[in-house]
Amino acid sequence: PTATPGKVETKKGEITSQALAGNLLGDPTTREFYVLLPSSYATSDKRYPVVYVLHWYTGHANTLLGVFKSAYQIALSAGGLQEMIFIFPDAYNKFGGSFFLSSPTIGDYETYLTQELVDLIDATYRTIPDRTSRGITGCSMGGDGAIHLALKYPGVFSVAAPVSGSYDWARDPMWDTGLQYFTGVPKNFADLKLLREVQFMFSEAAGAAANPAKPPFYLDMPLALIDGKVKIVPEVFDKIAAVDPIHDLERYLTQSQQLSGILIFHGQHDNPELARDFDKLLSDRGVEHEYLEEVNGGHCDFLFTPVVNFMSAHLVGEEQP
Repeated sequence: PTATPGKVETKKGEITSQALAGNLLGDPTTREFYVLLPSSYATSDKRYPVVYVLHWYTGHANTLLGVFKSAYQIALSAGGLQEMIFIFPDAYNKFGGSFFLSSPTIGDYETYLTQELVDLIDATYRTIPDRTSRGITGCSMGGDGAIHLALKYPGVFSVAAPVSGSYDWARDPMWDTGLQYFTGVPKNFADLKLLREVQFMFSEAAGAAANPAKPPFYLDMPLALIDGKVKIVPEVFDKIAAVDPIHDLERYLTQSQQLSGILIFHGQHDNPELARDFDKLLSDRGVEHEYLEEVNGGHCDFLFTPVVNFMSAHLVGEEQP
């Protein structure tokens, strides 16, 4: 049955992760998360599909809570929507973001999100605890994270809607920006914080090129200053590129389980070339998906209602008698 518009309720919870324990950055293992529950939740014994929403770089658990709550209310008011539960986890770290990767430096964000958090949510709320009723979305870093986790763990999620992702990290414009700002290897996190554009690369390197023998950052440096000139370190750059969504896709194609829905969503004023190229790559590889005509907006700067509608249409709800 479709939902009647009502008040969407916000809940807050926390999880203590074994997968994040022992990370070399000393980042906390106890994290908060937020939950949006449909209005019928309190008065029914129904079970609901679940959508996980991943925040952008430098974001936190509550970063996308408000905009998704609005999008959900708008979609409910328009009618014809399936009621769902939305979950907003935290993946912030000392570098500003984990990129939803796993390494000894940052901790195992993949296990934390795809197993520990999913198990806790299924045990705590009346979810439909099945991959066909579980979707994942997010914006920017969260967009890449959503498609990364969906392609790597199609046994956990069946629907993915990445928003404002870069997909092909070797071509991410942030690398060019970082090259301009790099003035030498920072000595500590206080120095690194002054180089936000460079910090972004360190975040990716911490997940993809961890090196426990190199404090304080515990990673192989992605950039070097050689004869006064900034150079990308090719072997580190290659390790970072190897964990991006376009490489995830090649590995995904060898798996037997497939996603039942993929939506690519992007802003017109936000370098849409990378999203268009990913759309073409999916088509070339025979992966069924939808590419939403670019929305009028910038980076993560628009209504997320199409994502809510896509999840409603593709996630399996409870069988009605």
